[in-house]
Amino acid sequence: MKTLWGLIQAIHPGPTLAVTALAGLLTVAFSVPASAALVVTLAVFLNQASVGLSNDAIDSPRDIDANRHEKPIARGALSLPIAWSVAGFSAFASMSLSFLVHPMVALWQGVFLAVGWAYNLGLKSTVWSGACYALGFGALPVLVRSASDSPQFPPWWVVFVAASLGLSAHFANVLPDLLVDRLHGVRGLPQRLGARVVPGALVGLTMASGVALVVGAGTTTAVFTTPAALLSLGLASWAAMRSTVPTPGALPFQLAMAAALVMAVGLALGLGQ
Repeated sequence: MKTLWGLIQAIHPGPTLAVTALAGLLTVAFSVPASAALVVTLAVFLNQASVGLSNDAIDSPRDIDANRHEKPIARGALSLPIAWSVAGFSAFASMSLSFLVHPMVALWQGVFLAVGWAYNLGLKSTVWSGACYALGFGALPVLVRSASDSPQFPPWWVVFVAASLGLSAHFANVLPDLLVDRLHGVRGLPQRLGARVVPGALVGLTMASGVALVVGAGTTTAVFTTPAALLSLGLASWAAMRSTVPTPGALPFQLAMAAALVMAVGLALGLGQ
């Protein structure tokens, strides 16, 4: 049971389930047949599980040195060999399932998976960290659309909103750990921008996503997309303000994830009407 619980924690269940939910919403919006939708959604879950596990495995020496007992490998709840084995199997299963649906699904799933692993393997400490999130999330609607009965590239604004959501998630994810990351040599894009810039950037990205959503989806869906955009902006602004207090805790990240999910629902409704 200890190992199972450690595995659940190491896949980063919150973000993993959020991305999986976004994939599921997109399958509905793009009218992907039910059987293919189930397989694609499972493949995205396995993709994100692999990325989460590899992240904890690669970071385990630093986590152990920093006594980060919330990390299952660092506190001994999950062994490194098991973490690597499950990460590798999840990646293989994600790609195999994607190929069964359509070769183009596998291609874009591979892009999403590759940039996640590249981030973990070192790009997280470079200015290209944000590009990993933007490219990976931007690939998500493309891979889902490739599973539909009429596979084609999604509208530009859908890819833009997805990429912006990814970059917002990156900024939100590091908000609580900006100072600690910099002390440990993690110099990704948000760490370079600093604690004064990142909250504003998060709000700006959410606003840009909202404008693209409302304008791109058109007037016929404005009754759905406009409230989603406004609510997302409000949640992101709350997250940004909360992150500036001395002990923000996990609330800024939770609020930012809620903003991303609301935007994702707005995206699905804007496409599906």
